[in-house]
Amino acid sequence: MSYPVIRTDLMTGTDVGAGLVSLRYCTGTKGAYVPAEIPNGSVVKLVELEENNREVWVATDVAANDKLSDVVIVASVETIYDERKHNLDEFTNEANAISRGFRFYSGNMFSLTADAFADTTDLKKGAIVELAAGHKLKAVKTATASSTTVGEVVAVEIAGRYTYYVIKVD
Repeated sequence: MSYPVIRTDLMTGTDVGAGLVSLRYCTGTKGAYVPAEIPNGSVVKLVELEENNREVWVATDVAANDKLSDVVIVASVETIYDERKHNLDEFTNEANAISRGFRFYSGNMFSLTADAFADTTDLKKGAIVELAAGHKLKAVKTATASSTTVGEVVAVEIAGRYTYYVIKVD
């Protein structure tokens, strides 16, 4: 299985701590959250702070129309403990792990591999990037009225074995 790879090129959280959050990804609903694994490059909704922990958010899947201010993109440091795995696309945040999320600010730029997208049909330079139900993004030709726009693909870059889609946040 191949997981998304993310570069936090020009994200506010790379040099301003207020742009970062700590989160624990969970499935289920309030009162019945179940920690689950989440790949880097996934988008999640911040729901509430964990009980007795003022620094770690409970994060769940997004809805296509969630406010961008409630959403972060997961981008933890890739520490791979399994010595049989050596590539960034083999990394995922394990269930119950505290992961790092980056808030979206207008003008920020980040890059993702195609695995972060629910549908790659329109994934190319000039595509509009929107939230999709779940934890992946979607690329469309024109903005959808019922979805929240994240930004636009401004470049496609090849770096080593990975093809990155560079997204500028609106």
